[in-house]
Amino acid sequence: MKKSKLLCSVVAATVLFASCANNADETEVESEARTTSQQEETEPEETETEPTEDQGPVELTVDNYFDVDPEDTEWGRRESSADIISLVDLDYIQSSYSTLFEIDSVEDLASVTYFVNTYPLSRTSEDNFFIWVDLLADIDLSGYNWAPMGLDEGDDYEHAFSGIFAGNGHYIYGLNIENEDDCNGFFGLAYNGAAGGVRIVDAVVSGADSALVAGSSYDFRYIDFDASGTLPDKFDGDYESLFNVYQDPGNNRYIYCSFSALNGSGELVSEEDFTVNPYPENGSHQMIDMYDPDHDGEFVYGEPYFGDAGF
Repeated sequence: MKKSKLLCSVVAATVLFASCANNADETEVESEARTTSQQEETEPEETETEPTEDQGPVELTVDNYFDVDPEDTEWGRRESSADIISLVDLDYIQSSYSTLFEIDSVEDLASVTYFVNTYPLSRTSEDNFFIWVDLLADIDLSGYNWAPMGLDEGDDYEHAFSGIFAGNGHYIYGLNIENEDDCNGFFGLAYNGAAGGVRIVDAVVSGADSALVAGSSYDFRYIDFDASGTLPDKFDGDYESLFNVYQDPGNNRYIYCSFSALNGSGELVSEEDFTVNPYPENGSHQMIDMYDPDHDGEFVYGEPYFGDAGF
C-alpha cells in the first residue's frame, strides 16, 4: 500500500513538472513574440530620401558677399579656382577690404585673390574698386595649384586687379597655375594701379596667352618687379610676352624690371633691369621716391609701403 502511494506521488510530481516546463516554454515564446512586436513598432521604417537639388551658384552682391560660402559662388565652382577656394578667410577679407590688406600667409594671399576675382563692384565707375596691399613676408606656394589675381573676361575690367600691390622686396616661391584659361599670370588682368618690390621665383604658368607676371595689363605700373619660371605653352615667347604683353605699352610703365623664363621650346629668355615707357624727367611714382630716392635703380626696402606712407 505504501509503495502504491509513493508511485502515485512520483507520477503526480512528474506530470506537474512537465506542465510547469511547458508553461515556462510557452511564456518564453510569448515574451519573445511581444519583444519582437515591440521592436517592429518602435523601429522606424527605412525610407528612400530624395537627393537635394542643386540650385546653382549664389549670385554675389555687395549686401550678401560675406554671407555666402566661397564654394557656392560662380567662380568658386570653377576648376580654375583650384586650391584657393578652400583657403579663403572671409573674416580676414571683411576686416581688411575697406582699409588695407596685409599679407603674411598663404591663406591671406588666397583671400585677396578670391576678393579681387569675385567682389561685385565696378572698377571703372564712380564707386571705383581700388585696393591697397602690403606683402609683409615671403610666401611659399609650392604644392598648391593657384589661380591668377584678376580675371580678363572681356567684361570692362569687372574683375581686374585694381589698386597698389606693394611687395616690399618679398618673394613668392613656387607659383603654379595649371588650368585651361589663356590669360594667366600672377595677375590675370591688372588695371589702373601699380605693383612693385615683388620677387616671383620658380613660377610655372600655363596658357597660350599667359605670362609670368600678368596675362593682360592696362594703365598699370610695374616697379622693381622680378620674375623667373617656365611658360610651357608659350612656344614662340620672347622677352616682351614672357613678362607681360607690352610691345605697345600704351599707358603701362615698366621701371627697372627683370625676368628669366623658359618658353615652351625650352629656350631661356631673360632681361635684366629693363625700363619701358619711363616717367618723364619731372614725373615719378611714390614707390620709386620712397625706396629709390636717387632714381638709379637701387631699391632698398625697410618699412612697409603703406605703413610708412601714411595710407
